[in-house]
Amino acid sequence: MTESDTAAPDESSDEELVRNGLHALVVDVEPSATALPRVLAGSRRRTGVRRALGVTGAVAATTAALLLMLVFVVDRSPPTIPVGTASGSYVAQLADGTLVSVMLETGEVRQEFGRPGTEVTALARGEEHVYAATADGGVLRSGANGTFRRMWGVVPGDEVTAIDTSEGRLAVASGNRVSLVSRNTTRRITLSADLVVRDLALDRSGRLALVVRDRTSSEPPTLRVIPAGGDSAARVDTFEVGCGPLRTAWTSAGLAVLRPTECAVPEAVRITTIDPATGTRLGGGVHFGLDHPLGATEDIRVSTDSTERILVATSRGDMWLVDGTGAESVIGRCASHRDCTSVPSVM
Repeated sequence: MTESDTAAPDESSDEELVRNGLHALVVDVEPSATALPRVLAGSRRRTGVRRALGVTGAVAATTAALLLMLVFVVDRSPPTIPVGTASGSYVAQLADGTLVSVMLETGEVRQEFGRPGTEVTALARGEEHVYAATADGGVLRSGANGTFRRMWGVVPGDEVTAIDTSEGRLAVASGNRVSLVSRNTTRRITLSADLVVRDLALDRSGRLALVVRDRTSSEPPTLRVIPAGGDSAARVDTFEVGCGPLRTAWTSAGLAVLRPTECAVPEAVRITTIDPATGTRLGGGVHFGLDHPLGATEDIRVSTDSTERILVATSRGDMWLVDGTGAESVIGRCASHRDCTSVPSVM
């Protein structure tokens, strides 16, 4: 007789061995009673770490973005432009005494530098400052907030006949003496007592060009050049037939010299560029007529800018811009809609 299928299997039987093996596998797969709490606790720990890392990353990204904005955002505030680097303008004195920068093309006042507070006889325009020679023999330099300070090294009391500036140096002519002021030092050059310096020009290297007249003679003025660091003024024979130079200014090619075309016609002038070493003419020259006969040399001024243009300005406010081979009248008389003093303008 066979045993019923519901009977308990024998522990040593093959069936029981199979059952025990399957049970062991199920126990390994199914979670225990403490499995769920352990899994949740681990999940919370991982989420906290990820959240902390995420916050840290967000802060780092924001900081980096702010730094990039500080580096790359364009500064839209108006830049501070030094006086001498403003191209296309000249310096003049308004009737109320204010020194201003005026645009060549429009005649509009571009910038005001303040009032020197005394009578001005000549102007010079530097890379960062405007200089004004005064009637008492001194020289003032423009400063911050529209103020002017007297320059050291220029002794008041003597008539200043001409001033010029370049590369932080200031040259001042007074009688037969020239003072070259650089930082806190002054070098004085003295010519013969019978000579008087009527005009001077200072180039970037420190060379000086002088227009000199003999007090004891009726001969026309002569042109002289002093090398950088030198004390002697060598006469330049320009091989020009005429009334001698009136004004001069340095260009990259040489010296731009203003002279009358004919002695009998003082309102007709020309600008010629010459070699300062030999006096040889480097160009044919530009001829043009003034609006009135030229009087004293103080009535006219020649200056240049970084683009090699030449400004010829008179004490009446008339100006001509010499560019290339022609001369054009500058718009406006000194400044548009503003009256000016008799001090010739300079670039």
